[in-house]
Amino acid sequence: MRGYLDNLRSELYGERDYFKAATRSSKSKGKGVSRSHHDVGPLKILNDSVKHLMHKFKNLEEPFLRDPPSRKQMDVEKSEPSLRGDYLDMGLGLRYIWLRTKPDIISLANDVSRIQMRRLAFDTGSVLSAIHSVERSLRDFDDRLWSLEEHLLGEELEDGKIYVKRRYPDR
Repeated sequence: MRGYLDNLRSELYGERDYFKAATRSSKSKGKGVSRSHHDVGPLKILNDSVKHLMHKFKNLEEPFLRDPPSRKQMDVEKSEPSLRGDYLDMGLGLRYIWLRTKPDIISLANDVSRIQMRRLAFDTGSVLSAIHSVERSLRDFDDRLWSLEEHLLGEELEDGKIYVKRRYPDR
């Protein structure tokens, strides 16, 4: 029980922290490439999904906590999460509750896994797009360099070969 809940808690808080940092970096327009408005849309949707899953997790976790958090503790927990819960020892009643909630917890873990996959797909797409952009820039640079080299060194004839123009200093 503790393993399931602790792992799920750490996964959820990790995703929440990632989306918090990603949306923060998308808003800042410092160095690097800033995201356009349509790039941030999937992040916001996934972030909302993580918030919803965290709310579900807290409701499922509450019966197993030694001291269920009050409203004030939940506000503090939002700013600095503890990745390990303080859970009750397993008794007969708690085992019964665990058997009833375990399928929901496993389903929640699967949902978190799906969100992680979508996030990885989004990140991979963003990186791939950036690589293609750099590749286009390098091709443009190579074409410009080639044109400059042709202009300075020689000319290209119909056969595709470059013939060097020899320049002799005035004697």
